[in-house]
Amino acid sequence: MRRFKKVVAVALAATMATGLMAGCGSKTAATTSASTEAAEVATEEQETTEAATEEDTEEGLGVATGDKAVDIQFDSDTGNFLTYTNGGQEEISNVDGQLCVTIQKLGKLDYANQIYYDGFRLYEGCVYKYSFEVSCDVERTIEWRLQINGGDYHPYISGTDVIGPEKKTIEAEFTMNEASDPAPRLVFNMGKFDDIDEAAGEHNIYFDNILLEATDASNAQKIEAVPTPLEVKVNQIGYRPDSVKTVTVNSKEAESFDVVDAANGETVYSGKLGDVIFDSSASEMARIGDFTELKTPGTYKVVADDGEESYEFKIEDGVYDDIYKDIVLMLYKQRCGSDLDESIAGDFAHVACHTGEAVVYGTDTKVDVSGGWHDAGDYGRYVVPGAKTVADLILSYEDTDGAALDDLGIPESGNGVPDLLDEARYELEWMLKMQDASTGGVYHKVTCANFPETVNAVDETDQLILSPISNTATGDFAAVMAKASIIYGDTDKEFADRCLAAAEKAWEYLSAHQGDPGFKNPEDIVTGEYDDSSDIDEYLWAAVELYAATGDTQYKTVADEIITGSSPVGYDLGWASVGVYALYDYARCDDPSEEAKEKLISKADALESIINKSGVGVAIKDFPWGSNMNVADAGMLLLMANKLSPDEKYTTYAQYQLDYLLGRNAVSYCFVTGYGAVSPTQTHHRPSQVLEETMPGMLVGGPNSGLDESYSKAVLTGYAPARCYVDNSQAYSLNEVTIYWNSPLVYLMGSLK
Repeated sequence: MRRFKKVVAVALAATMATGLMAGCGSKTAATTSASTEAAEVATEEQETTEAATEEDTEEGLGVATGDKAVDIQFDSDTGNFLTYTNGGQEEISNVDGQLCVTIQKLGKLDYANQIYYDGFRLYEGCVYKYSFEVSCDVERTIEWRLQINGGDYHPYISGTDVIGPEKKTIEAEFTMNEASDPAPRLVFNMGKFDDIDEAAGEHNIYFDNILLEATDASNAQKIEAVPTPLEVKVNQIGYRPDSVKTVTVNSKEAESFDVVDAANGETVYSGKLGDVIFDSSASEMARIGDFTELKTPGTYKVVADDGEESYEFKIEDGVYDDIYKDIVLMLYKQRCGSDLDESIAGDFAHVACHTGEAVVYGTDTKVDVSGGWHDAGDYGRYVVPGAKTVADLILSYEDTDGAALDDLGIPESGNGVPDLLDEARYELEWMLKMQDASTGGVYHKVTCANFPETVNAVDETDQLILSPISNTATGDFAAVMAKASIIYGDTDKEFADRCLAAAEKAWEYLSAHQGDPGFKNPEDIVTGEYDDSSDIDEYLWAAVELYAATGDTQYKTVADEIITGSSPVGYDLGWASVGVYALYDYARCDDPSEEAKEKLISKADALESIINKSGVGVAIKDFPWGSNMNVADAGMLLLMANKLSPDEKYTTYAQYQLDYLLGRNAVSYCFVTGYGAVSPTQTHHRPSQVLEETMPGMLVGGPNSGLDESYSKAVLTGYAPARCYVDNSQAYSLNEVTIYWNSPLVYLMGSLK
């Protein structure tokens, strides 16, 4: 290991891996690096890019020789440093004009105590000098890093140094030979190292005069700007001949449009654009055109009368067949605990992963919980989002054209059972293992203590841990198990009976623990939390599904009390608010609830005004983390309303939601990987990152005005909410994928295909 002593200067080049710790829904993202590699000289052939001119450097590049990317003296405060602990304990303060880090508990990891600083950029080709002053009450080792803020968190430069009471100045010079990074992180790790243990007791580490200076910017490269979306926006996959077809043109001047044959340029349809709409979520003017009358199969593009063009799209029967198959197969490729068939998964095939027993948190008890789906870009398995995914698949089986398909290409295809039910059962079998046999409660999740590095599933080998039982997991479990007992009754009565018995056992636990505090991660587990402080909607959902499965009026009584009561209920289709699942099934069971039907229809009707104020017909006005799930869920809700009270407007508006996800949106992206003219290629998805190949058929999270990680903050601050998207694997709050974002799209597309 190379050490940087009192004064060191080395020229470094590093290879860059992209990505960030998983973070979806309310999943808490760790801000740590598990890597303790010292700085090593490394080179990688890079695509040649034009060197910046002096004019570029001074006026357009963003960096010039002599610029100070970081310059902190700690005259009176802590210099915007933040803390992260993982088993350690620390406090920061300003002492005598220095940053003082008080280490109160050492922890077991080198990064058990970490401080970090964001808000600067590193430019490819630029030479930097990094320096700081440091001292400590005791002699010990620390690690310092300038690193990528995600993925494998590898350093652009790093070092370990022994420090003590005598102040040291650490200096290092390096060349940024990786792609420019608009959101790196400056880190100091002060946890457990070989030369220190808990016997050292509480001690203080002092930092001052932290400086990162560009010493030669003559070869620096520009940071790539966020792409400018097309003015003319369409569904980039296309439309069925008999479906509604709309185009958005972001222009006040354009008044008409032509649909032209992509092969010969001939105009096949002409239309007028509607009145100008100010789309506040995108902060732009929009006009909408309709070409539903065009039904002739072919490949086309839309050309506005100002000369702007759309991407190409198709009109044909079966236009969604291929993408639908890949959206479902994404779930197969997320399977855990079994071999993935290379003939199906291709490069994403692997032998069975995570087959070891999991330890019940806080005990020595070990349990087999193999199976299920990897939730997202990491390899955790979580009951709450898994239940939503299963519910969406089962509803897709009940309601959509995908119901009878037994040829989607999963290993069970051709067995006489619809593939949607086969895939849902894979998760259900795992969920049954997550139930505590003695109490009926359901463990919230199984993960390792930390998110994995950017590795394949088989290479995450840390101890699996079952996090404590939660009411939300137990309620969701009871609901989907009760529903499964009905659905699988005709194909496998034994399995259906197991599901019902498990649901009833879970209900017993839930009834005895209603109102218990919502799940929170134990302090030494930092994987996705999926916290939810209210369990009333899960309680309602479980009651409705158990009533539908058993006819027992005790469940009906509970459901009626909640629906007619005054307590707030989360009536949505997300992982945290599941009330619409209850309303839908209660409105169509053998003894249907008119109240449930009215609530669902009212919620669907409320979307109409939002849709009509949008320049792209989307049913959301806010763009939070996972906004694309909200769009797909809105499409589901509209189609559910159409099932309960048929009206053409519901299917029209549902088509708008599909169009949005497939390209008719403010950033002109088809948000499903591998499809459309422009789709994400840099997803926050470990298998894709490791293989440097994007798995097809994944719906990314989409625009997020919260800018919940440093990369999106660095490149998207100031953008309108609907424009807050960038295709980069570091931007996990925008570009991660999850099973429960794909599943409502299965329902939406299956209904419209």
